[in-house]
Amino acid sequence: MEPFSKSEGPLGYIMQRAILLKNKTAQQDKYELEFQSNGFEPIFIPLLSHTHVPHELLKLLKDDDYLEQLQDIIVTSQRTVECLYESVLPHLNVLARQAFQRKTVYAVGPSTKDFLERIGFEHVKGGADAGNGSILSDIISSEYHEQCKTSIPLLLVGEIRKDIIPKKLLNNGIQVREVVTYRTENLPDNLTRFRESVGKSSWVVFFSPQGTEEIIEFIKGDSNHKVASIGPTTKEFLQKKGLEPDVVSVKPDGWNLVNAILSS
Repeated sequence: MEPFSKSEGPLGYIMQRAILLKNKTAQQDKYELEFQSNGFEPIFIPLLSHTHVPHELLKLLKDDDYLEQLQDIIVTSQRTVECLYESVLPHLNVLARQAFQRKTVYAVGPSTKDFLERIGFEHVKGGADAGNGSILSDIISSEYHEQCKTSIPLLLVGEIRKDIIPKKLLNNGIQVREVVTYRTENLPDNLTRFRESVGKSSWVVFFSPQGTEEIIEFIKGDSNHKVASIGPTTKEFLQKKGLEPDVVSVKPDGWNLVNAILSS
């Protein structure tokens, strides 16, 4: 195997390239900071286009009666948080925005939790303790039963989503109201942009199955690249496609991901 693709950083410091198959998070991307602080050159390759769909949520939140009885919100994606930040919160009056941001939010993954807190939500649970929807469902179910809650949480989702959370909560006697906040489409030139950026040999980090099929086939035919998976769900998808990841992050956050790569 040839040496990993590298480039010079400040003061001539040599940085190892890491290709991150994801959209860069608005405001601040924690993965970028973590990779840079550990001597990597992170390169983001967005695979998907996201279109905000805020209309149904805005209609609900502008209903004073609904907003008053709403207790809990479930957020599974940073794309939803981007929709809240860019297309929902700016269109609420001050009182409605403050009331909304005081609701309890259950979030999948530490990055989503951190993003929610940075845009003003005051009571965010889950995060690092809930790396996937199944674990978050267990946390919600436990709290609802302990507190004898009967309210219906608001589940904010993408147009394409898994039904793990609503099914698991329903099996525990908890109904949810689902509202779509964004739609997703594969970008048409994913493989071309990947081949232009990857270099002779790099770490390639998979964050989601969506939009990765052509890239997977390319990597399978080119053994120079090492592969990292953000978690077990993406790992299983890669394995089904015949690509065995070299490392899998213990938790879906920058520190654990980079640590897994450095320890490999």
